[in-house]
Amino acid sequence: MYKKLLTLSIIAASLAACSEDAPKQNTPELACSNPAVAQNIRTNVQDIIKEEAQSFARNDSRQFIDADKVIAAATQLEISLENAAQDNQSGSPICGADLTIKIPSNILTMAETNSPLIYGSGKTIGQLIQERIQGSNLNYNQGAFTQKISYTPEISTNTASVDYEDNAVTVMAQNISSALLPYGVKNILIIDGKAVKREDALNMSKEAYDDPPLADPEDILENNAASNVFDESANAASSPEILSPESRRNEITFSANELEQAQGNNQAANNEINRIWRSIDQNVQKELLNEQRSWIQSKDNHCRQAAAQADSNLQAEYLRLQCDTRMTRERSQYLRGYTIN
Repeated sequence: MYKKLLTLSIIAASLAACSEDAPKQNTPELACSNPAVAQNIRTNVQDIIKEEAQSFARNDSRQFIDADKVIAAATQLEISLENAAQDNQSGSPICGADLTIKIPSNILTMAETNSPLIYGSGKTIGQLIQERIQGSNLNYNQGAFTQKISYTPEISTNTASVDYEDNAVTVMAQNISSALLPYGVKNILIIDGKAVKREDALNMSKEAYDDPPLADPEDILENNAASNVFDESANAASSPEILSPESRRNEITFSANELEQAQGNNQAANNEINRIWRSIDQNVQKELLNEQRSWIQSKDNHCRQAAAQADSNLQAEYLRLQCDTRMTRERSQYLRGYTIN
């Protein structure tokens, strides 16, 4: 009996000794400063800025912004991740670092110059951003956004992903987008149906545009038209003529790329309004049909006046396309109220 107890005691002691000798499990090391983290941040920021710019351009009835210019500017952002280090949060490893995203000085200067056309002349971009980030951990100084971020990277040979602890990167990207937006102002704007150079528009600008103006249905009824899909034969029978303006503005130049983009934007606007029209109940379509035809004629008249500012046929086409796109998008915004959700 004593021999059996002695044997059990020896076994227990041996197990205890083995347990003491076993190495303690170490906390896994995270790749906090891996370059893939900064690249992941860059991709996320650019995607958010792209969405914000396209959304603004799509909903702004004035059509002042070229979203592609803003998207291109986002690729030039200077991104740095400093003081990256691992820490523990509730027993789990996590990375922390100081993130800085800087807008290049030439882009920021242009954005500041154009800012009155988007945000009004009462505030600079810096003042606007400071108001928006007040009370948050995000800091802004002369084009540089800084904030401490927490994240968990998962880096392997073929893949790299980053799990962010909160929405700090998203908020930063949205504020950068607001700062970049005026950079995308077009070189030629349509104001009151007339083509105006950006420089001239800046001299005229006295009114703030914190957000795109909301479309007034009554105003749309009087001034706008829809896509030619509703009455193509009527338009074919009476092609728009170029009217001679009473007084010609200074010569307006544009590139072949701008003309090509104007054509693409116009096609997209027509596709969108056609899609919206097809989503309206057929009975409602019948009620709107006469109004649609009237608006098409109104659009043609307005855009002929816009084209009349041109010095050449190509320039006239460019101005007509800009006018047509703007008014078609305004009409689309109005028609959405009749769609079947």
